[in-house]
Amino acid sequence: MTDISFKVILSRPRNPDNIGAAARAMANFGFSELAVVAPHAPTWKETAETAATAGGGEPVWLMERARAAVGAADVIRSAKICATLAEAASDCQLLLGTSALQRRTPNRDVVVLNEVSGYMAGKSPAGEKRKVGLLFGTERTGLTNEDLSHCQAVLNIPTREKQPSINLGQAVALVCYELAGRSPAAIPRAARPAAPVPSIREIERVVSEIFVLLDEVKGSGSNGREHEAEIRRALLDARMTKGAMGIFMTLLRRARLR
Repeated sequence: MTDISFKVILSRPRNPDNIGAAARAMANFGFSELAVVAPHAPTWKETAETAATAGGGEPVWLMERARAAVGAADVIRSAKICATLAEAASDCQLLLGTSALQRRTPNRDVVVLNEVSGYMAGKSPAGEKRKVGLLFGTERTGLTNEDLSHCQAVLNIPTREKQPSINLGQAVALVCYELAGRSPAAIPRAARPAAPVPSIREIERVVSEIFVLLDEVKGSGSNGREHEAEIRRALLDARMTKGAMGIFMTLLRRARLR
């Protein structure tokens, strides 16, 4: 999906903490473009009242200083405030509206979250750069039918029937994770370093040491060799590191000396 960029659009949000949590989730997974449609008036009043705290005089949101938006200052500062959904999505070639579909029969295609990458790929000609809008509704009611009329499809996060709704910040996090996690560029921040593996010669030495010990056990005789292949396979299947194999060899030799 290297030819697809994303814009997160929040429609009429009411809670500064939820907006902050959404922005933080975006920052977590590498999304930077945020648009807010007609935010709740008291929320925007807080925005204006805290403009002086920015240092440069530009409006910033109160929750920028809150834990909900840790590390998301850039996302919040660059957010575009729009009067209408049409304005917010005007530069998007594809708009997906999220909905729990609770007590609602959709009149748009429904795309389950884990299938969204395939859906977008089918809607995007190869090599053509496209922007996809990810639309999230207000905390109280979600997206209205009017909101969804702007969307090509409804994006649904499967949940239990008894508790279908998801907090706004959590919904943004889940969608951003799904899209970022399925990108070819998605790699872990850190990985377990590869440990040296024992050579075939070292494994054979351990096998020999095991049979020397078995031959010294009273009553074992030479019948132990019948299990040689099985023991060798067990050592290989154990995938022991070179260091672990060395320790095992030491233990075998000490057992012989007892």
